[in-house]
Formats: sequence, C-alpha cells, structure tokens
Amino acid sequence: MSLADESLLDSIYEVAHIPELWPNLLDRLSGISEAWGGMLFTATPDATRWTSSQQTEKFFDQFLANGWMAKNPLVERGVRRNHSGFLTDLDLFTTEELDNEPMYADMRRLGGGWHLGTAIAVPNGDALVVNIERRYEHGPFSRAQAERLDLYRPHLSRAALLAARYTQARYETTVGDLEALGLAAAAVSFKGRLLACNGSFLSLMPAMFQDAPSRLAVSHSQTHKRVHGYLEQAHIRSQGASIAFPAQDENPPAVIHLVPVQGSARDVFAHAACLLVVTFLKTDRSPNVELVQGLFDLTPSEARVAEAIARGIGTRDVAAKSGVSDHTIRTQLRAVFLKTGTSKQAELAALLNGISFDI
Repeated sequence: MSLADESLLDSIYEVAHIPELWPNLLDRLSGISEAWGGMLFTATPDATRWTSSQQTEKFFDQFLANGWMAKNPLVERGVRRNHSGFLTDLDLFTTEELDNEPMYADMRRLGGGWHLGTAIAVPNGDALVVNIERRYEHGPFSRAQAERLDLYRPHLSRAALLAARYTQARYETTVGDLEALGLAAAAVSFKGRLLACNGSFLSLMPAMFQDAPSRLAVSHSQTHKRVHGYLEQAHIRSQGASIAFPAQDENPPAVIHLVPVQGSARDVFAHAACLLVVTFLKTDRSPNVELVQGLFDLTPSEARVAEAIARGIGTRDVAAKSGVSDHTIRTQLRAVFLKTGTSKQAELAALLNGISFDI
C-alpha cells in the first residue's frame, strides 16, 4: 500500500494558516494525479468562493462565467453519493452520459474534460469541493489515481476544519477590536446572515436589529431594504455605504456603515461580505459639517448644503450665501438625498437633528 508524502502533508496543514498557498497545494495534488491543475471551491447560498492552480485559473474562471456552477451535475451527483473519498467521472456517469452532457462538452471545448474530485463538509455549513482537472485528450482518471489521493483526504478535511475556525476567529477579533473603540459592530454574509458581533451591537437587539433565522433584520423597514440591497451587490462591488437609521422611541438617529471585507482573495472560507458598524448622531446640537461629510461620504459642498438644510435654511438662501446658482444647490441636494437615503428636505433635517420621521 502506498504511503503518503510527508512533505505534502505538511503543505496541507500549512494552507490552513496561509490560504494564499492553496494554488501551490493544488499543483502538487494535480502532479501526483498526472493532471492539468486543480480547483478548490465552496458553493453556498451566499456565493461561490474559489481558488485554483495558476495554469487552470482562466479555465475555471470561464467555467464559472458560463454558469456551470449553478447547474453542475458532477457536484450534484458527487454530493448525493456521499462518498468519503475522491471520485472520478466514470464513478458517477456512463461514457454515454458524459458524451451527452452539455457541461462536459463545454469543458472539453475549454481544454479540460476529465475530473477527479471530493466534497468535504465543513462545520460552518459549507461543502468544500477539491476538483482535479485533466485535459480530455489525456484520457479519464483511473480508480487507482483516486485512491492515491484518498491518502490525503482526511488531512484535507482537518485542514478545512482549522481554516474555517481561523476565519471565524478573525471575524470575532475584528468586531472585538471595534468594541474597544466604542463602536457597535457585526460581520455579516452576502445573504445578510450574522456571523459575529460584539457586545455593543448585541445591546441594540431587538430595538434596532433582530437575528432572524435566515438573515439579520433591521427594525426600520426602509433601512432594512437598503442594507440588504447593498449586501446583494457586495460581491460585485468594493465600495462601502452609509445608510441612515432614523430616531425611534428613545434611540437617537444613527448611521449604519457597511465596510467591505477585502481580506484574502484566496480564502475560500471567508463568508463575510462586510462589517456593519453603527454610529449614533448627537441630538443635543446642530450637526457639524465635517461629521455629516464623514458619515455619509459627502463632498464638502454637499455637506455644507446638508448642514444648512438641517438648520432650516432654504436652498435659495444657501445659493446666495455660497455664491452659486440655485440649480447647483438643488443638484447637490439631490446627491445628498441619494447618499442619506432621504427624499425630502424635512426628512433630511429630521435625520440630522434627531427627530423621528416616517419614510
């Protein structure tokens, strides 16, 4: 019986700590299988996160771009088989089925065509898939090659467990650091699921937030829509957002800052779409221009318009005082409405001065 390569085992446990090393590990796993390259991915309701060998990166990128991840019969059959080891195409399909399967036809066109893979359940709810790819003209993987990789599967499972725990620990450390700065903060997934939060954020439940079974709920309906609208787009954009939360009952008005989690692009265990940080507005004095500008990412001129509106100054008076046209001020005001999530001057003034209002 073959023995596992000790240096390869060391590499497997090293990637648990350093996710950037996954492509090198996939290269080595591909090498012992006489393959083209490998891919590691997690397919979840939140998003598909993946990394691959350098030589197959364009291949897998096109694979995802063509939409095959959402309708992948190979993964579907493999997961259903619930086999604690690597499986080849011929373990899951007949030759005739492969020849008639559209996904395989496209894979052959792109330069691949034969697969060797395994699915590993991770405690955070992910199904981690290790896929080794071979060019079609080189023929299918053998059962012996699958069994050779089976030597490393238990170690891959343990490394995945460690990596998932490290990722969760990073979320908890980050929100804990923000707690030390006096900020209520949480880490949330692309689907709005709460991953970690600090004590200050927890104290805002259930008045402002509720940890619902499917996703974090925001008690103000329009704010809830804006927060989750941002999260739905967070995987394709990198800029943050600041969303107004009006005063309710005894709570002053607040701003919910959504800060993208950039992290390591190679960390397929990273669920978080962004950090959610809450800042409360002072209600005992008129808003400061710099504060308004920073909270809502306004330009200096937009911030001055917002402050003037909060003080009850009309747009014509703001224009006269600023030495610009009324049209310019109204254009700037429309930008302020967009960034603060308001639509009327009274709503904007109410937000900045801490008066409760209905949207």
